[in-house]
Amino acid sequence: MEGQRTTVVVMKSHRKLQDILGTARAVVSNLDLDRSLSVILRKAMEVSGTTAGSIALYHPTANTLRIHAHKGLPPAFISNREWFVRPGSLMDRVLRNRSLTVITDTPNRAFFTDPGAVESRVKALVCVPLVHQKETLGILFVDDGTARMLAAQDLEALEILASFAAIAISHAWMHREVARRAVTDGLTGLFNRRYFEELLNREFQRAERHGREFSLALVDVNDFKLYNDRYGHQAGDEALAALGLALRTSLRSSDLAARYGGDEMVVILPETRLEKAYQLFAKRVKNSMGTALCSLSPDRTAVGVTVGIASYPIDGMNAYDLVLAADRALLDAKKNKHSRMIGCSRPVNAFATP
Repeated sequence: MEGQRTTVVVMKSHRKLQDILGTARAVVSNLDLDRSLSVILRKAMEVSGTTAGSIALYHPTANTLRIHAHKGLPPAFISNREWFVRPGSLMDRVLRNRSLTVITDTPNRAFFTDPGAVESRVKALVCVPLVHQKETLGILFVDDGTARMLAAQDLEALEILASFAAIAISHAWMHREVARRAVTDGLTGLFNRRYFEELLNREFQRAERHGREFSLALVDVNDFKLYNDRYGHQAGDEALAALGLALRTSLRSSDLAARYGGDEMVVILPETRLEKAYQLFAKRVKNSMGTALCSLSPDRTAVGVTVGIASYPIDGMNAYDLVLAADRALLDAKKNKHSRMIGCSRPVNAFATP
């Protein structure tokens, strides 16, 4: 009889492990990260018999944890999804030690007296680090309203799920990075021309659908060939990289910048009239680019940029005509030395409020 009971326990344990592995294999191949983490979390709560849980990913640069999946937690607690990892805190120790941590009898633990760190009803907490290739990517939390210790086999199951969650995170991040590189110019950090053309087509469709204007700006480095000849191609690359960074940091979050080719860059400014686009470049963007170029090296002659701006629909109803209008405005600014070397396809009020 005892042997039969042992056999039943072993079979149940085997089926449970197969179920866990089936879930794990399914999420590893899924590149939808938040969905994969939600599946892992549900299974973790199921095998541990806990009532709530979450998965937070670690961002080492900012030293923060941010919740990407949660279940059973009150809205008030998850309203602040990201928090700083304080040195010496429980989270800091879990991230550094990379070992599963179980805490029961929580009222006697200092960590649980901080209402910003944990939900007040929690009486037991399991923290499982998500480690992949010796790098801690985040933490899986399962918690319960009863002070209790989980069975050893349940903790092992959580560690298995955590290891597969870490693989899924790594795969999703790797895929995201590959996708980012496929559309990004490696030197300037801006979008590449191929992706810019796709973005411009999308913007035309959106603007036409909603009846909105948008502007397009071409940015050209003045006498860039002479600069390259005088200081070398490495110096030229440094200048382009500095310009790319200046554009990324000075434009609005809705604007889209790309390297158009050689020393030319292009910016799509959604829902922006010609006059407002001019004001943005005159008051902020061009100054930022000029500062970036001047700071490259004190012994080099600084180069400047010229900008040409045109807008849809007045200056062009398609990509070819709009880019051509911006290019003509740029060439006119170079030829006639327009104020601040910013040319527009039509006259604008330089003193108007953007």
